[in-house]
Amino acid sequence: MNLKKISALAAGVALAFGAAGSAQAVELVAGDLKFTFNAYDSATARYTANCTDAAGCDAVTAPGAAAISAYNEDSWGIFSIASITRVSDNAIQYVAGQGGKFLTGIFGGLRDYDVQRTVLGGAGGVIDQVLAAGGWLKMFENNSDYSAIQGTAGRTGQYDYNGISGGTLVLDAVFATGILGGNNSATYSGFFNENGITGASGGYLNVTGGSWQTKLDTDGLVDENGNSRDLLLTSTFQGFKPANQVADWTVLASGHVTGAAIPEPTSLAIFGLGLAGLAALRRRKQK
Repeated sequence: MNLKKISALAAGVALAFGAAGSAQAVELVAGDLKFTFNAYDSATARYTANCTDAAGCDAVTAPGAAAISAYNEDSWGIFSIASITRVSDNAIQYVAGQGGKFLTGIFGGLRDYDVQRTVLGGAGGVIDQVLAAGGWLKMFENNSDYSAIQGTAGRTGQYDYNGISGGTLVLDAVFATGILGGNNSATYSGFFNENGITGASGGYLNVTGGSWQTKLDTDGLVDENGNSRDLLLTSTFQGFKPANQVADWTVLASGHVTGAAIPEPTSLAIFGLGLAGLAALRRRKQK
């Protein structure tokens, strides 16, 4: 049986194990993983002409716009993992609610330091680019369904949100620089058109803790400045308008977090056998 089939079988076993009952923890098989998520965000930089630079975004008072948080951050929010798959063999490792378990989290600490506003000709609209520094992300395995959204009032501490941050910490990470070549400050970059309905954003993550650290702390990605990173987060989003605003969130987002593979135990064993064979061959030649 080849390594690809072994990996697919292992992923299937993990899925079955997790679905066996609510008492079972979600098991993660290391590999080239893709986390698909949905998120709600409270961000000061959004669809408003009043926000033309970082200071202006902090002071924005447009209807539905967020103010800078009590923790001196321009962007924070909550998220839920819809699924986890391996890219190489499309094996599903987790789907939301599997075995009565949910993967939810909170992110924050992103501080805008540069906002560029470009007016396009004709009916092209206005493009905003936002660069942020800092940032962190925490994900938990718990019994809470993401469907009960409370709005920003659900935040009870810097790293706490009712029904989201409880349970077992499986991933603790910080946003890292390298999203832009030649830039050693930006950990997150976002673009959106004030006249449109969507935008896009992204940043690299370095894993610092959690029960899944050994499977996700791979240094398997290389950023735009040649540094090793663990994960890459990318998202698309829409800014809420006052007429259809959900609670007091300002951004609705979805996207992916991807990571590189690390050696599987089977491949490590094969590698070890190879080294043992080379050592034996050397001994024979020396005799």
